[in-house]
Amino acid sequence: MDRIDDAEPTLARSTSPFAVRLRRWWPASALVILATLTAIVLAHPDPLAGELGYVRWLQRRGEPLATAAEIVRATTGTEGSVVLAALGAVWSIRRFGEAGVRALLIALVVMLVVQPVFKELVDRPRPNTTQVEVRAEFSSKSFPSGHSLSTTTIWGAAAGLAWKRRRRTLAAAAFVPIVATGLASAVEGVHWPSDAIAGTLAGLIAAWAIVDTLHPRDG
Repeated sequence: MDRIDDAEPTLARSTSPFAVRLRRWWPASALVILATLTAIVLAHPDPLAGELGYVRWLQRRGEPLATAAEIVRATTGTEGSVVLAALGAVWSIRRFGEAGVRALLIALVVMLVVQPVFKELVDRPRPNTTQVEVRAEFSSKSFPSGHSLSTTTIWGAAAGLAWKRRRRTLAAAAFVPIVATGLASAVEGVHWPSDAIAGTLAGLIAAWAIVDTLHPRDG
């Protein structure tokens, strides 16, 4: 008898045809949006309309938002995400074998290779002290946000795997650090919202690739 944990119905069997089409097309849609946003930032590297006011408004909120943002900023990002990826790889390799190795490679390449190359190609400057209060240190370019990209890659993959196993609450909970990371970057004055959006989109595409690698039969 199969274990209940292994009973993972395909999306096509459990949702409408519209949901199936949405699942198939959303990665391409996210890529188009990311490419469009990148082109806009390349043409206009300064803050986009409304971004400066939004960051200043967030920074005026004071406590406890400021402290919460500092904690989120310190506990997310590429280094922490690589550690989480390594821990998750122990489970995924045991559970999925070779596919788990491929999933780990996708995560590492996206976070350690794609991210820094993407930043250097766009070469967008960070917010500076004449624009907002810069509350954290940084050592790379601004677009896309590496914290958002790495956090979304790992937690987005976790959300996707939880969703496939019908763990809806866990899937929703996995998005909390994703949202918190994007918000914290603005509160800390180290990214514009478009940086976080781009990082989140890139991370979601990577997360989809990871989940699809582990569950190819669900396509």
